[in-house]
Amino acid sequence: MPDVRAPDRRREQRRTVTEPGAETNREELAGTARFTEWRPATSDALAWEGPDDRHPADLLREALAEGPLGHPWDHRFPRYAWHRTGDVVHEFRLTGESPGHYTGYTLHPSEWPEGIA
Repeated sequence: MPDVRAPDRRREQRRTVTEPGAETNREELAGTARFTEWRPATSDALAWEGPDDRHPADLLREALAEGPLGHPWDHRFPRYAWHRTGDVVHEFRLTGESPGHYTGYTLHPSEWPEGIA
């Protein structure tokens, strides 16, 4: 069997926390972002867990306004935003449908990016 190696990455690893530039208006990001419910293809995927009294769209806005963000940026929006409530971390990811449209899901602790733990 031939030696199989991953190709050299041309882009940054995903789930990397970065600081937004000074020109970034986080309140504007939070106000214009939209949440789309994630529908996993299999039942093996992690289910959404979180506070029952808060809608995921509220958590997304809070994550964009105050939480850690991840690159790359696309049309002024970060690809990733994270929200932590106790021992639960939600990852919000751009869907690619339209600028500012995110979907979200719960991460297993082994998937948390550095800087969240």
